[in-house]
Amino acid sequence: MRFTPKPETFRPGETLRILRTIDSFLPNILEPARQAWQISNRLEQKGIRSPLLTTVSSPEDRSPKKETLGQVQITRVPVQWALGRYKFSFGMMTYLRQYQLLHSHLYRSFQTDCAFFLR
Repeated sequence: MRFTPKPETFRPGETLRILRTIDSFLPNILEPARQAWQISNRLEQKGIRSPLLTTVSSPEDRSPKKETLGQVQITRVPVQWALGRYKFSFGMMTYLRQYQLLHSHLYRSFQTDCAFFLR
């Protein structure tokens, strides 16, 4: 099967936009988070927009809602409900439609399920 972007999501000459999602990021940085940031930072250096979208699980987490590390914009969205490691973060849905590609650093997550059903 061949992937063809919908005409309304990508126009010739437009800068490619890749949204990278991960369930946790700084201050809880593990190897997947480091890898996600490195990939996004390199893409940003090449002129491809690739922000990181992550969740905030704990009310005690004092991380900023938005920040830039290197050339990568990081956005943290609160989790409304969790079922094990599956985190429902309804605020993420507004971001998913703004990008041509979604690269999720989880096999199955709220982000990947929403991206599938919103397209």
